[in-house]
Amino acid sequence: MQIFLYVLGAILLLGALILAIFRLCPRFGLRCAAFLLRHTFFRIRIAGAENIPGSGPVLLVSNHVSLLDLIWIQSACKRRRVRFMVHQNFFDIKPFGVLLRFFGVICVPDSRHPKAMRRFFTYCRLTLRKGEVLCFFPEGGISGSGGLMRFRSGVAPLLPPGNQTTILPLRIGMLRGRLLTASDNTFRIKFPHSLPVDFNVTVGKPIAPDLTAFQLRQKLSELGADAELGPQPGELPIHTAFIKQAKKHPFRKIYIDAETGGVANFTIMVRSIVLSRLIRSLNTGNSGYVGALLPNCTIMTSILHGILMSDHTPAVINFSSGRDVALEAARRAGVSLILTSRKFLAKLDWEPAPEMVMLEDLAPKVSPSFKRAAILKSLLLPWRTLARRVAPTSAFNVQREAVLLFSSGSTGKPKAVMLTHRNINCDIFSFWRVIDWSIHDVIAGNLPMFHAYGFMTGFAFMGVGGTPVVYVTNPLDSAGIMASIAKYKVTLLTATPTFLLSYIRKAKPEQLNSLRLVVTGAEKLRPELSKRFRELSGARLDVVEGYGCTELSPIVSINLCNSIFRLGKRADHPGSIGMPLPGIHTRVVDPETGVEMGENESGRLQVKGGTVMKGYLNEPGLTAQVIQDGYYDTGDIAKIDREGYIYITGRASRFSKIGGEMVPHELVEQTISRLRGSEDREVVVTGRPDARRGERLVVFYTPEDLNPTEIVAGLRNEKLPNLWIPKAEDFCKIDKLPILGSGKLDLRKLKEMAEGLE
Repeated sequence: MQIFLYVLGAILLLGALILAIFRLCPRFGLRCAAFLLRHTFFRIRIAGAENIPGSGPVLLVSNHVSLLDLIWIQSACKRRRVRFMVHQNFFDIKPFGVLLRFFGVICVPDSRHPKAMRRFFTYCRLTLRKGEVLCFFPEGGISGSGGLMRFRSGVAPLLPPGNQTTILPLRIGMLRGRLLTASDNTFRIKFPHSLPVDFNVTVGKPIAPDLTAFQLRQKLSELGADAELGPQPGELPIHTAFIKQAKKHPFRKIYIDAETGGVANFTIMVRSIVLSRLIRSLNTGNSGYVGALLPNCTIMTSILHGILMSDHTPAVINFSSGRDVALEAARRAGVSLILTSRKFLAKLDWEPAPEMVMLEDLAPKVSPSFKRAAILKSLLLPWRTLARRVAPTSAFNVQREAVLLFSSGSTGKPKAVMLTHRNINCDIFSFWRVIDWSIHDVIAGNLPMFHAYGFMTGFAFMGVGGTPVVYVTNPLDSAGIMASIAKYKVTLLTATPTFLLSYIRKAKPEQLNSLRLVVTGAEKLRPELSKRFRELSGARLDVVEGYGCTELSPIVSINLCNSIFRLGKRADHPGSIGMPLPGIHTRVVDPETGVEMGENESGRLQVKGGTVMKGYLNEPGLTAQVIQDGYYDTGDIAKIDREGYIYITGRASRFSKIGGEMVPHELVEQTISRLRGSEDREVVVTGRPDARRGERLVVFYTPEDLNPTEIVAGLRNEKLPNLWIPKAEDFCKIDKLPILGSGKLDLRKLKEMAEGLE
C-alpha cells in the first residue's frame, strides 16, 4: 500500500510539473510534447525549416490533417513561438476548446458574424505588426485523408498595411491512413495500422501576398507533391514488403483464387523463392525483363514475386491485344523469356513462340532438396536477411523498376511504360489515405494485371499492405465476379464502366451487401449507369469515378466524399473525377503557351508527383515530350474548380477542329446517349478531313432503331452549337464498336474507319 501511494504521488507530482511547464512556457511545453511523441508513437520529418526567418512578422499558411498539427508546426519553428488560428467550431467542443485557449490559440469566428470577423482581422494585423509568427489554416477544418479541401480565402485580409510580412506555405503530410476525422461536429478516431505513424512537414519558399484562394491552394498542392517525390520512411520494394508480410503472418491468405480458395503467404513466398532460382538459371537476355503471360490467379502472383526476387523486372504481357501485337511489343522491349503455360495458350488459341517457357516444363526441374532448402531458408532467416539473400540487388532499392507495362495503344502502337517501386508505392499510400483503408478490406481482383490499375489493386496493394484479393480469371465473367463478391465478402470493387454494366446485368441486390466502395476508371462514367447501380444497391452506394493512366501508376484522382461517414455513399461532385490524391498535384495549362490557367479555365491537364513514370523504354524523345519539369502531360483537356475538383472535357485527340473551333467528341456522344435514354454505349463520335471546314464529325452507331434524322433534330432542340451537330449523312451503322481489352475505345481503329469512308 505504501509503495502504491509513493507511485501515485510521483505521478501526481509529474502531472503538476507538466502543467506548470505548459502554463509558464507554452512553447517549451509544446516542444516537450513534440519530443515525447516523436520518440514514441510518431516519426516526423521536417524540411525547409531554414526558410522561416529568425525575426520579423511571419504568416504560415498550412493545410490541416489532424489536431497534432499544432505540435508539428511548433516543432518546425523551434526558435519562435507560433500563434495558431483555429475555427470557432473546435472551441465549441469543450475538451479541445479548453486546451486551445490554454495554449493561446486565436479563435476564428463564424463568417456570419461580421463584427466578430472585423475584430479578428484587427487582432491578427496587430499581432503581425508586433513581429510575431501566425499560422493560418485556410481550409477551416481537418482533412483526415490528407487531401486539400477548399481554401476559403487568401491571406490579404490578415496582413497589416505597409508591413513586410513573410508569407510561407507549409504542408503537413501523413504517410498512411487517417488519425481523426470530423464531420457535423462528430469525431471518429482511426487507430494507426502500424507504429510509428509518419508525418512530414515541409516549409516552402516565400509567396506573394496577393494570391487568390485557388492559387494559394495550388501552391500547397505542389509543395505536397514535391515532398513525396522521394522514398518515404520505412518504404520497401513490393517483393520485400511481401516477404515481411509472409514472415509476420505466414498462415494468412491474401492471394485467393475465387474457384479454389486462397494460398497461405508462406506457400506463396516459398514458391516465389523457388521460381526466382529457376529464373536465374534460364537465359533472360540482357534487357533485365522477364515476361509474364497468365490471367489473374495465385500462380501469376508467384511468378511476379519470383521475377522480382530474381532481381529482374516483370514485363506483363497484354494478351487482349492479340498474339502478334503482344509479341511485337515484348520483342521491342528486349524480352527474351516469357513465362506462361500450355493450358492458358490453348485458351487464347495462341501458338507457342520461341521466347516462351512453359511452367509445365519448369515444375520437374524443382527437386525435393531444392524445395527443402527454400522452406528452411524461409523459416529460419529474419525477413531482412532473407530478402537480402533472395534478391541482393533489389531487396531495398525502391527506385528500381517494379514492372514494365504496355499501354493500351488506343492512339497508336503500344508503348512500354517503366514504373518503379516508388511510383507504385506512392500511389498505394495515397490510395490508402482517401479510401479509409482497413486490413479487413477485401478487393475484387477482376481487372487484368497487364492493366496498370489491375497490377496496383490486384497485386502490389496486397504485397505492401496485406489486404486480401479475390482473383477471377476473366474480367467479363459477370456471374463469377458477382458470386465471388458475395462468397468472400468483397468490400472494394474496381472496374471500367463497360465491365461494370455487364456486372450489373448479372447481379442480385444481396450480392452487393458487403461492398462499401465501387470505383470506375479508364472511360467516362455515364450518369445512367451510376443511377442504375445505386438503385440496385438499394440507394446505399454510389459508383464513384476515378481517373488515371498507366504512366501515372495509375490513379490520379477519385471523386470521393471527404468525410469517412459518407465515403462511398455518394460522389461529391457529379460529373467530376474528384480531387487529386494526397501527394499528387494537378494543374491546367494553356495548350498554346503552356501558362498555368486559373480556376474553371480549360486547358491541358498535367500531373506532378511520385507517381510519374520513370519513362518510356528506349524512347527518350517521346518521354521528354510528355514529361517536362516533373509534370506529365496527360493529353486530356480539363478544368479545375475553386474547390480543387477536376472536370475532364475530353482528350486532345478526341476533338475536331471545325471552322477554327474545337468540338469535343465526348460531349456530342453524351448528348446523343441522353436523347436515346440508353445506359449502353451505342454511339461513338470521331472526325475525318473536310476540304471546306478542316474536319467533319462522323457518328458510328450499333442499334438498329437509331434514326439519324431524329437524332440531328434532337441535337438542335438541345441547342448545341451548329458546328457540334453532325449531318445525318455522316452517321454510319456498324456491328460493334472498336473496344480494346482494357475496356477503352480503340481510337486508332476508329480513325482508320472514319478515313476509310467515302
